[in-house]
Amino acid sequence: MPISLRAAALRTALERALDEPVHALAIPRGIRIQAPAPDTSDTSRWRAVLAVLRSADSWGSNDTTDTPEIWAVVEDEVTP
Repeated sequence: MPISLRAAALRTALERALDEPVHALAIPRGIRIQAPAPDTSDTSRWRAVLAVLRSADSWGSNDTTDTPEIWAVVEDEVTP
């Protein structure tokens, strides 16, 4: 599935905020972008990351593998 300009922009902005690559996955609702979460003490990085995440349709975090991750979903990939 080709990635939209909006999803590509979010991915690039998140990579810049984190200073590391992120992963983009096609999901039934659109594109999910995920990456390891920044260190909890790095407040300036968290500010930058949260500003980027807020531009997504939905976002959050999880810790299922003992490595906290952040994720964002862009739903504009969905075709009716």
